[in-house]
Amino acid sequence: MRSRPKLLSIMMSSLLAAGLAGSGGGAPLAASEADSLLLVRQLNEAFVQVADRVSDSVVVIEVAHRKPVPVPAGEEIPERDVFDGKGSGVLISEDGYILTNHHVIDKASRIRVRLQDGRSFSASIRGQDPRSDVAVIKIETESASPAFAPAVLGDSDQVRVGEVAIAIGAPFELDYSVTFGHVSAKGRSGRALSFGAPDSDQDFIQTDANINPGNSGGPLINISGEVIGINTLIRGINTGIGFAIPINMAEEIARQIIADGKFTRARLGVGIDTLTERAELNRFLTQVHQGVVVLSIDPEGPAARSQLQPADVIVAVEDTPVSTVQQLKNQVRSRSIGVPLKLAVMRMDHRLDIEVTPEEWVDPNAPVPDSDAPKSRPEKPAASSGLKMRTIDDELVSLYGLERKQGVVIVEIEPGTPAARSPSLRPGLVVTAINTQPVESLAEVVRLWETVDLAQGVVIGFIDGNGAPTFEYLKDDER
Repeated sequence: MRSRPKLLSIMMSSLLAAGLAGSGGGAPLAASEADSLLLVRQLNEAFVQVADRVSDSVVVIEVAHRKPVPVPAGEEIPERDVFDGKGSGVLISEDGYILTNHHVIDKASRIRVRLQDGRSFSASIRGQDPRSDVAVIKIETESASPAFAPAVLGDSDQVRVGEVAIAIGAPFELDYSVTFGHVSAKGRSGRALSFGAPDSDQDFIQTDANINPGNSGGPLINISGEVIGINTLIRGINTGIGFAIPINMAEEIARQIIADGKFTRARLGVGIDTLTERAELNRFLTQVHQGVVVLSIDPEGPAARSQLQPADVIVAVEDTPVSTVQQLKNQVRSRSIGVPLKLAVMRMDHRLDIEVTPEEWVDPNAPVPDSDAPKSRPEKPAASSGLKMRTIDDELVSLYGLERKQGVVIVEIEPGTPAARSPSLRPGLVVTAINTQPVESLAEVVRLWETVDLAQGVVIGFIDGNGAPTFEYLKDDER
């Protein structure tokens, strides 16, 4: 996803130097009126070029949620998809993958995206990571996907406080608005900003480029036209304080979502804090002044099975120094599950190398199925279709708000499959027929699928988001 662009020939530093340079200790040299105007025009053109080039990669995202439909008193109240949310996103691949915020598309029943040239497409959710507020969606087209214009991703580790920052998005329904400002700070955490949980994984770039509701998910770019962050939140309207997820972090999560359909986060099972926030420990530590102190160890976690102890100070992960909680999380987040990780630790005045084998972090707030009630497992009717279905049960009725108590519902669509290329199919839809043959259970779907040849195609009958019977034709064009 990352490539190196041509840098704009006009850089702000050189312009300012040319216009403000003085001679010796005396008064600055006076530039001619024509030269001064030329500098302003060059700077103006630099901003225009950046905004014009990147806007092709920005999309407006419209999100629908299931809402009750008003009906006369006494009648059953149906539901339909209502487009009631809007945000922004940025294209990161030619085949239509889009990086945005989790909170923009959370609980969406349908998603539409619109490009600057006016084209509009349906999109599906490919995966999301609530802890970082990163999500990936993909444009779906009926035929072979056209080539889209992906943005150039920069290196957020190299971003400097004070450099130019440009935000593009759709604030207050005003599509493709461009605002200019600067990078105000780096390394802001949700916890430090008084809204993040202690275990949140947030590492924001702060900017005074004007960001408002609707900018969420859109890009923050530098003067070279590279994306350096994904705009995600603000502190008050018109305060000049906005925050963006660093693009290195967002891209790291997006790559795994695109490959696996989800982001698997590694964990050590420790409670931690930045050493500089624990002044009371300084008198015990004479050899180290920066690092991450271990406050507690989960008795069921990976660290409990290692030599790590409370009050240890972690100073490096695989020889990469860490001095803050977020730096430690950044180093651990994408490590391979089950592969030992070397931590450099200071225990009082002794340096130790300790191995901890990370395990997968599981969201403690994720819904847990009722273990007393047997559930039918999702099955794919055919390996290349990409559809996973389950016979409707109480869990699925509650999860998707289904009116039907019998039948088969789509619960997952695998990326890169014929079903994923369909603009209509999505989890939560009730399947009613296979090649016009009615189905009421998963067993019936599996039986009918034995006669299906995806090279020739199959007709899937289903109930759409508005409750109307319809169908989709699936064909494996890659065979």
